[in-house]
Amino acid sequence: MSVDFKNLETFLTVATLGSFRKAAEQLHATQPAISQRISQLEESLGARLLVRESRTVTPTPRGRDALIYAEKLLALRAELINAVGETSAIEGSLRIGVAETIVHTWLPIFIQQVSAVFPRLSLEIEVDISPNLRERVLNREIDLAFLMEGFAVDPLSSKPLCSHQLAFIACPELAPDDKPMTLHELARHPIMTFSRRTKPYKAVYDTFNRPDLPRVRINASASLATLVHMAEVGLGIAAIPPAIVRHHLKDGRLKQIETGIAFPPVTFRAAWLPGIDSRATEKVAEIASDQAAVFQPF
Repeated sequence: MSVDFKNLETFLTVATLGSFRKAAEQLHATQPAISQRISQLEESLGARLLVRESRTVTPTPRGRDALIYAEKLLALRAELINAVGETSAIEGSLRIGVAETIVHTWLPIFIQQVSAVFPRLSLEIEVDISPNLRERVLNREIDLAFLMEGFAVDPLSSKPLCSHQLAFIACPELAPDDKPMTLHELARHPIMTFSRRTKPYKAVYDTFNRPDLPRVRINASASLATLVHMAEVGLGIAAIPPAIVRHHLKDGRLKQIETGIAFPPVTFRAAWLPGIDSRATEKVAEIASDQAAVFQPF
């Protein structure tokens, strides 16, 4: 009897996700290929391992026993690769979800470094807001996420990345001189910042939610590119990290307004679901942590 590791991995993935379709998406294969691998494994073991129900797939009693051994065998394989293997030999694809702040700062140098360490590993980069990124990691739709710190909690493993301070950014027409602006002066303009389900939005909202201030219109957006463009054309004052608009600040398209207001830093972490074969994911997270630490925005 011979058991193929790819078939074992497929079996474990299908059983974990409870779906042939989701397993096919995660393993970058077609559903017929996934079904064929399961059939080959069942034939090798001489036992039925999975039962298709109305919308889910569940292990049979013998399938549950097989899962225990599949996890052990795949873990041993991962230990072997980790002990004697070279990173340059690791291939396949890694799905990474990224908060947009990182896209506008150190993501390019991170991708270059990953390509140097893992020349045979393909990266699939998707941009989303942190609450969505957490859910997508938990649902195994992505392997690794660079998200705001408050979302990188159990059951996720994580590594620190970077912190950015919020500041008020505007086009020169809205802040013609270099004098600091008070909250009352800022409140005369629409304030634009991150989406509502984030800590930066709450920090900005709490800052202006005072009885001595006029009612302030706070516009939220999940797209930092949209916020930057709105600030450029004078539609309001953006409360965003200066690092993401460093080129705009340098050439004078935008300017940072001095206020004396100190927001809590926006902190990011790399987060993933710990698993049997997460060596590449953890190594890529280490690379991200290193690149984020050395990034110099100005």
